[in-house]
Amino acid sequence: MVMREAIPRGGGYTYQYPRENPEPILTDKYAMEGALSMEIELIASDYSGVAICIAGSVDLTPYLEEGVLEFWIKGAQGGENALFVLVDDGVKSGGESLQVKLRSKSLGEITTEWKHFSIPLKLFGMTGVYWDAKNTREVMLPFSWANFKGFRLEVRKDENESFKVWIDDIVIKKHGKPYEGPANYPFRNEI
Repeated sequence: MVMREAIPRGGGYTYQYPRENPEPILTDKYAMEGALSMEIELIASDYSGVAICIAGSVDLTPYLEEGVLEFWIKGAQGGENALFVLVDDGVKSGGESLQVKLRSKSLGEITTEWKHFSIPLKLFGMTGVYWDAKNTREVMLPFSWANFKGFRLEVRKDENESFKVWIDDIVIKKHGKPYEGPANYPFRNEI
């Protein structure tokens, strides 16, 4: 489990970027299960995101073949365009958390009603990236599934007019529904 009742697992934490981005908040305005969800508002005119991290890290290697990432999400306007991102702890990449990302629209629409996403972990692939600010480029390295740290929701600059969603019950399950999309999606090369 990553987050239940809008609270990160076992002493976990959240962070947002850039710093001007509103902090995620616990709210009882909407909740799919239980009493609380997390309200996330991102700066649509910039590259921005919110991460929900667990304390320590977890080995997801045994989950990779049949495991799934599951969560509920509800948009303020519907049609929001985001990236669903998993992050590792950065131990094997010099302290920079590697990320594996999937586009929300490739998996379904975010609507104004609660929608359940169940995403096979293997769709995220084996190659992660991080932003090298010094050299202003993305660096690709093998993602450390043995050192999973958290889930991130992010947007790219100017892909949305505004971005506000509520998210609930982010869970990693060892077994889930098999993927029913194109063979070999997301069509990534191994490094």
